Amino acid sequence: MTETVVEPDAPAARHAVSPWLPCILAWLLPGLGHLRLGKRRRAAVFFAVVMATFAMGIASHGAAAAIDPLQPLTYLATFDNLALGPVELISRRLTYGRIVYRLPEDENEPARVALTDRLRARVRSVTFEYGSTFLLTAGLMNILLILDAFDIAVGRKD
Repeated sequence: MTETVVEPDAPAARHAVSPWLPCILAWLLPGLGHLRLGKRRRAAVFFAVVMATFAMGIASHGAAAAIDPLQPLTYLATFDNLALGPVELISRRLTYGRIVYRLPEDENEPARVALTDRLRARVRSVTFEYGSTFLLTAGLMNILLILDAFDIAVGRKD
């Protein structure tokens, strides 16, 4: 009888997975990167959590951020919203009536006035701050999921 010796430090045989494809898929739709990596349960839970958070933000009259050169932190908030991928287009459409990422610089420009008026209408809702926070949180969670998918793909995490 022959004994097979397995070395405990030997790396498990893994098929080569490009770490970029799961990251792109995770950006396109929360959980899709994990699904590609064979983590079905994680993918379903992550999809449900991020989409529920996003839906709560929409239902609470949250607003998508738009870059305003006069307010530097809007760059970060807009980047955060973009982390949700194409899903975030829904929040932009509801907030501004169209897809917009940057407010015109001239405060008297009619387009800026119209966009600002639409935003002010949402701000009047008592749940606006909560809704906007939910939208930002959904984006931050998806950034973490993208990084998690990367870690799994490169073998740093199981």
